[in-house]
Amino acid sequence: MKYAIISDVHGNAHALKLALEDARRKGAEGFLFAGDYCISMPWANEAITLIRSVPNAHIIRGNDENHLDVPSGDDGQFEVARWCARALTPENRAWLDALPETLNFTLEGVPVHMAHSSEAFVGKALHARFRTSRLPSHYPDGPVPRDVLTADFRAFASTGDLAAAISALEPGVYIFGHNHIQTWGDFDGRVLINPGSVGLPLDCGAQGAAYSLLTIEDGSVTVEERRVPYDLECLIGKIRESAQYAAARIWTETIFSELRTCREKVAQFLWSCEEYANRIGDARRPFAKDTWQAAYDEWVRTARDRFPALFV
Repeated sequence: MKYAIISDVHGNAHALKLALEDARRKGAEGFLFAGDYCISMPWANEAITLIRSVPNAHIIRGNDENHLDVPSGDDGQFEVARWCARALTPENRAWLDALPETLNFTLEGVPVHMAHSSEAFVGKALHARFRTSRLPSHYPDGPVPRDVLTADFRAFASTGDLAAAISALEPGVYIFGHNHIQTWGDFDGRVLINPGSVGLPLDCGAQGAAYSLLTIEDGSVTVEERRVPYDLECLIGKIRESAQYAAARIWTETIFSELRTCREKVAQFLWSCEEYANRIGDARRPFAKDTWQAAYDEWVRTARDRFPALFV
């Protein structure tokens, strides 16, 4: 049987719909959702409603579901989370809150374990080095081919702390998302699968809706990585017309830049905000609106020269 693995929607209901349609055309009969359905793009309600309608699905929550509980305030930093929390219907919010953080089950005799982050399985051994904030420095010249990224991941996972952590796992399939890097590997019967981010891929690869297909047949496991292209600039145009853009323009513009390059910029931008706030002697955290705006203006002026690998 074939299963579609989907994670990190981040409110991009359009990409989610394309992935579900593609998965069904490819013969998927089951669906595994690994969290982060909200925040960053304005259609979390539509995405959640779509997921809730999918039959034969296993579904867990992600860390961004927790970010919906951000305290009230007038800062700029958490505008997007507050907007998303206000926009969600009570029914969809209750559904999110009831989701489990992990699932363990069996598919056709094969043990399957789901968690939003790889830390649930291998601690910090993977995420400490193989994460979106580090990838641009490894691939500074442009999009990295899928086979190169996969080979690099498997080489990294075959040595050191990560190899030891993987070998300590029981044989089976381990599904996680969180770091938006689409990759997978079979390590002596321990199959690690990150389907990437369907809504916001940040693996220095191609644009599009990223997800993975898991096929289990007679106890044998195979994985196919999929990425469905779509008109990104059309999507960005629609987001600009949304209430989210009006409420959280700086965050949303930063997401536009990530979508165009498939390279993470939020972490570096937040670090630059911290640097700017410290330089002007502003100790307010989260960042006040005036500091948030001024730091973003400086980021727009200087980031391409300071961090060129983020913009190729």
